[in-house]
Amino acid sequence: MNEARTPAVAPTVRRLIAMALFLVFCSLYLLGQTKDRAEKSGKQIEVSDEFYQLAPILCEAFMAIRDKYVEPVSAKELIEGAINGMFAKLDPHSQWMPADDFQQLEKETEGEFSGIGIHIILDSNRVLTCASPIPGSPAAKAGLLPWDRIIEIEGKSTENITLMEAVKKLTGPAGTKVSITVYREGVPDRLHFTIERAQIKIASVYSTEYKDDAIGYARIAKFSKETSEDLRRALEEFNRHGMKGVIIDVRFNTGGLLKEALDVSSLFLPKGKVIVRTRQRGGQETAYRSERDPVCNQPLVVLINRVSASASEIFAGAIKDHRRGYLIAPKGERTFGKGSVQTIEELAHSLDRDENGNPRRSAMRITTAKFYTPNGSRIEGSKDDPKQPGGIAPDLEVPLPKGYEREMFTHLLGEVDITTEPVKPSVPKSGDAKTTGGATSEFYLKKPSEPEKQYVDLQLEDAKKYLRLLIMEHSREKK
Repeated sequence: MNEARTPAVAPTVRRLIAMALFLVFCSLYLLGQTKDRAEKSGKQIEVSDEFYQLAPILCEAFMAIRDKYVEPVSAKELIEGAINGMFAKLDPHSQWMPADDFQQLEKETEGEFSGIGIHIILDSNRVLTCASPIPGSPAAKAGLLPWDRIIEIEGKSTENITLMEAVKKLTGPAGTKVSITVYREGVPDRLHFTIERAQIKIASVYSTEYKDDAIGYARIAKFSKETSEDLRRALEEFNRHGMKGVIIDVRFNTGGLLKEALDVSSLFLPKGKVIVRTRQRGGQETAYRSERDPVCNQPLVVLINRVSASASEIFAGAIKDHRRGYLIAPKGERTFGKGSVQTIEELAHSLDRDENGNPRRSAMRITTAKFYTPNGSRIEGSKDDPKQPGGIAPDLEVPLPKGYEREMFTHLLGEVDITTEPVKPSVPKSGDAKTTGGATSEFYLKKPSEPEKQYVDLQLEDAKKYLRLLIMEHSREKK
């Protein structure tokens, strides 16, 4: 009986030995190629023993899918899927960026790109969410609102989508269109939008002066490359015109560049003050400090809400901890709680080639640290610890009526012209999955039968009242 089994066992053993040798060869070959490419790019790449132990199963799965899957799958698709799978095990902010995604990221930080113009996030449930349309963008004119959940793009579900995948689908050449499906809280049916892409220029700072109160107001829409210099010019203008108090508005500001958050904070804090702390793996801490004398010394109020995130929270946390100014938010709200540091690292290798066959630049965005305010408070919340809800708590709260947030957004300085009358967003009939329309909320539509009400920004008005008291107190102290 044993002899009868021998012929069947031997070929199996030989195949397993051959497979093992091939996988070892694959690992050694890939290691050699990696080191060779890394040396040419000037990068140091070390491969641990753990990699040698685990890499063979990756090779085995790759070959099995390549050879046996019911439909042909390219090697590039399989490797791309494996890389995305690794990042899916991390937090929503860590992503692999192929050449096109990396190029798009660079355009956005420059402050200009082509798309529909929205700041998107993955919420705590990894649902693709419009945190805020960009001022004057096609998305804002179409009527997308903060906290709209984007559940479909071009008829395909956004479940498990990464941020860079979403960016890639939503951006494109000016003049082209993209269709999205939105779930909006309080609206029973899905809303469908078809939006024409345009060249988006992000103006990061909008400012004005309330001369009767001697108060300067500046809204920071995004922390991009020119933000600190734009704000510096606005503050210097306030100084020349004798403004006695300043309001900085970071409502609906989803963040941006760390450097700009530091430089903006430095405009208000004395030289040498800690702006933010970061803690890396292993507990290593770095403190970032103000490197220059402040431009603004007047009493200060900062407007925040639940969409204020990342760089906005660094700025707000520094102002609060140093008692440099007062934070005012809608009642019951804190800032968003996005308190992690992402490092952009260009990779030595790429899956993409240009027309000449040369590798195109790719990169990865990976979380490398957590943000803490100057006093050591963690900005990012903890799901496991209810005592750490995340975000920055305000000093003062303003009660606002239900639905006020969306109306407030449409009137913020620098936003779209609300005198236009775009088409109302379409609501599909039962079973109709293809209905599309213009898009807007009721706040964009004039109602001839009703007298037009003058809009009042209650949060801003409370900030002015409080700032007038601070100015009076400041004047008494100077005497």
